[in-house]
Amino acid sequence: MKSALSSMIRSPKTGLIALLIVFSSLAVARWNQLYFFTPDSARYVMMAKSLVSGAGYRLIDTPGEPLYAHRPPGMSLLLSPAALIAPYNILLAKATVLLTALALITLLYLYVMRLQEPSPDADPRHSRHFYWPAFLIAFLIAINPYTLFFSTIVMSEIPFMACSLAILFLLANRQDRPGKTDLLLFTGLLVFLPFLRTIGIALVLAVGCWAIIRRQRWPWLSGVACSLLATGIWMVRNSALEHSGYASVALKELQSQGIVGTLMSIMQRCTTHFESFCQKLFPDMPGSTPRYTRMILDENALLPGPTWIYLAIGALVLILSCYGMLKRRQQGGTVALLYLIFSLGILSLWPWMQQRFTLPLIPVALAFIPAGWNAFVGHIEVARPMTRKVSLAMFSILLLLYCGWQIKTDASLISANLKMISQANQFYTDQLPPNQFSHWNAAGDWIKQHTRPDSRLITRRADVATTGQRYQRLNFFETTNAEKLHQAIQDFSANYLVTFSRDTVSAFPWHLLDQDLVYRMTPVYDEQGVMILKLEPNRTGTIRQEYWNADDSLKIAKKAIERFPHRLSFQVAFTQQLFEAGHYAELIEYVEQLQEQKIEDVRLTNLLAWSYIKTKRYQKAIREFERAFSMPDQKMLRRDLVQGINLAQETLQASYQPTSEKQPSEDVIENKDLQLAKTYLRLSYIQKAEQILSEALNQPASYQNHQAELHTLLAKVYLAEGRKTEALAQLDLAFQSGNSEARQLLDMLELEARVEVFLKNRENNHDDKSTQQTTVILQELGALAQFYANTGVPGKALSLIERANTCLPNEPQLLKLLLKYQLFYALIPEAEETLLQLRKLAPHDPDLAERAEMIEWRKQTPRF
Repeated sequence: MKSALSSMIRSPKTGLIALLIVFSSLAVARWNQLYFFTPDSARYVMMAKSLVSGAGYRLIDTPGEPLYAHRPPGMSLLLSPAALIAPYNILLAKATVLLTALALITLLYLYVMRLQEPSPDADPRHSRHFYWPAFLIAFLIAINPYTLFFSTIVMSEIPFMACSLAILFLLANRQDRPGKTDLLLFTGLLVFLPFLRTIGIALVLAVGCWAIIRRQRWPWLSGVACSLLATGIWMVRNSALEHSGYASVALKELQSQGIVGTLMSIMQRCTTHFESFCQKLFPDMPGSTPRYTRMILDENALLPGPTWIYLAIGALVLILSCYGMLKRRQQGGTVALLYLIFSLGILSLWPWMQQRFTLPLIPVALAFIPAGWNAFVGHIEVARPMTRKVSLAMFSILLLLYCGWQIKTDASLISANLKMISQANQFYTDQLPPNQFSHWNAAGDWIKQHTRPDSRLITRRADVATTGQRYQRLNFFETTNAEKLHQAIQDFSANYLVTFSRDTVSAFPWHLLDQDLVYRMTPVYDEQGVMILKLEPNRTGTIRQEYWNADDSLKIAKKAIERFPHRLSFQVAFTQQLFEAGHYAELIEYVEQLQEQKIEDVRLTNLLAWSYIKTKRYQKAIREFERAFSMPDQKMLRRDLVQGINLAQETLQASYQPTSEKQPSEDVIENKDLQLAKTYLRLSYIQKAEQILSEALNQPASYQNHQAELHTLLAKVYLAEGRKTEALAQLDLAFQSGNSEARQLLDMLELEARVEVFLKNRENNHDDKSTQQTTVILQELGALAQFYANTGVPGKALSLIERANTCLPNEPQLLKLLLKYQLFYALIPEAEETLLQLRKLAPHDPDLAERAEMIEWRKQTPRF
């Protein structure tokens, strides 16, 4: 019995099965209802449903359901069986990804076993077959936190890695004598690979270059040809849809930067991708912040030691792996080496710099480590057995410590998830989790129950549509100002905004909750890290004091950083709020302290550089901007980085000019303040605009040439605040200085007063016959409504026309204005009633057909 037990323990199958069972248990403990990546994860699930329903590869969460072209359809095809069984079920989708993760671990194990088989020219002393190197490599991949993380979210990384290894494993087994079944399976995998991730074309090219040089390998070219053909058809399809793919983006990058600039970018990106590769090889490596830390409550600790040690070890591992590839040319080593080279070359051309791009290279590189090591030690003779034993013991201790560290990180990921599931009521208030824990599916459930089927959402995350089942449009609210947000709302005819909660202090322009003059944005849902804002017309055209105070966000950020000082999300939020509040010296000191702790992020570096500009330290600003360009995720901040570095260089260059040339005139300074006040007013920062204008008017010796304009702007601020008496006083002062805009405002306010008297008379006595003719009243009403719309308060125009329509019913002119503003605010039921009235009063009006089409377009409901 003891012999049988010992035999079972030593069996290769037993170790592999045990590893798969343990990994499956850990992955299931990480399951939840969250997607994480946006919009990728949710889009994969929704478009899988689109495929199985027969609609094609379409955006079913977008009006008109346009064909989709940005991401290839491989991941959605993989999720199609899950979509047939239970559409939009996130756990079933995650189960599909988990199955591919188990396949990945199994294939890696078998692949290393295959590579361990002796080659004909191998030294007999090192040709014995052991399974433990294969088990060790599979074990290292299984406990890698990146593997656990990506195996429990709906993304294409793990399926892509499994498909890549399957292709390499087929080549290793049947390199020179492929059978029909092998070729058929190989062709299917090679065609499917670029549709999982476009970078898969690197492996296709690698196989093509390897197969074409020898005649006996030409049968493999059938798979290459089919894959290139399928990829070409996909590119032609995307081009016909006028959607740019990755290749066209790279070409545009080449055209914009030129050959020299592109070569320099390639060198920087190669360095960044090598560092990213080492970060995947050594999770928690100093100098990086792994993506999975966003799903850990308290930031996990970094590995000890300086960064260069891990980079050096990573380089040695890569060299040893490439050596193993050269030594295992007959088992597909050449293809693997070409795959690494082509992948790095393609990644260096792409403008995107995400850390996860190098993850698929890790299992391929690790698979050849045993082969490279065996070949390397064949050149070394160790004279003393004790030396070999001591070296092996030291290596084993370091390996155990390294594995223990990774398992600790895995435990942190699982612990955070279990707390979220078991402590749902207290979790979000007690733990203050990062916004990646925000429960968008729960918010979608609320939307489905409490909104009309034709309601439309502008949302920060695509996840909400999988349960909300409403048309949606994505928007990065944190980078959107009031003007852009208004335009997005009007273009999409949105009824709700869905964003992170107030705890994510920079997730939304929160001042708009009270200071927006176009919309009333009222919170109707604020749970589990998600806030839903209902959009309604601002019928008064004034601000309110209910949901927002100027220092709220900084207070929230300070409290969060005091409770959890090591969380990157809170560090970034606190830094952003310091910048917003103008505390530049404190920000610089804080970020420099983080850098000393090896904590770096492109957002922190960008804010540090801008703070250097604000404090007139331009050389340091330029260095920080240049450093930010080589950091991961710099693409999203690229415009900000370019603008900052240009400003710093121009200002620095101007500082070398003679003093008389660079001294700005007083009029220039005054104009700058005026323009800033106008910008604040335009972007609904009403209180900031009032502060600047009040300070300017309290300086009687200055602004002599702009007094009238200052009074007029301050009058607009007072009108926005509902302080009409103070506004009239400011307009009188401006009018006395001959300001034409002040005269126009005064005329409109007088007209407003006359119209108000008329409407009140009609409301109090409907039978009262006004001496003023109806046509004149209608003209004045139209002029006043147009004035409101031109001055940025269309909701006030809507309110005026609604009142006028009540007092003067069945007036086609009023009804057409009413319909116009109802459509502007997407008040569809009200617009339908108004259109019905108009059709009775003016059945032959040609404009009504266009309005009817707009209403029908807006009444569309998605086919979820």
